Amino acid sequence: MMDIKDNLKASLLGLKYGEVTTVVMIERGPYAEPEDVVEIEDTETGASKMATGIFAELAAELKTENEDLTVVKRKDEFTPMLQEDFDWFVDAMTAEKHIVFVECIELGTTEIKGFLATLRAHNLLPSSKVILLDLPTLEYMMLKDSLAGSIEL
Repeated sequence: MMDIKDNLKASLLGLKYGEVTTVVMIERGPYAEPEDVVEIEDTETGASKMATGIFAELAAELKTENEDLTVVKRKDEFTPMLQEDFDWFVDAMTAEKHIVFVECIELGTTEIKGFLATLRAHNLLPSSKVILLDLPTLEYMMLKDSLAGSIEL
């Protein structure tokens, strides 16, 4: 049986730049918790970015020199993300290509849609591999309908 890391690795390996995929709750377990945050220093720029345990491991294994890793999640589980939060994540994406994990377990559909729209508006979607983690089925259906024609899920 594949573990969480193997599922995420398989999702990443099969994903092309410009694509958005989902890892549903069932694959990570019904009581999935957002990962613990660790700080990763970008050796080229010296800037530090926040990543989480399993994502930091995956990034070390799979990320190439021209890719950066971004994990999108709320700073505080009770405070919704705003446009300035989306812009902060996008501004941190400084490499040529991007691996983006979106922790959907605490995010609302509007927040997920807002981040994806910000990626698109900054023309970063074509150079990004985006994985929506723990996206409940209802939110998936709502996102798919509202993004139809602009972003393929």
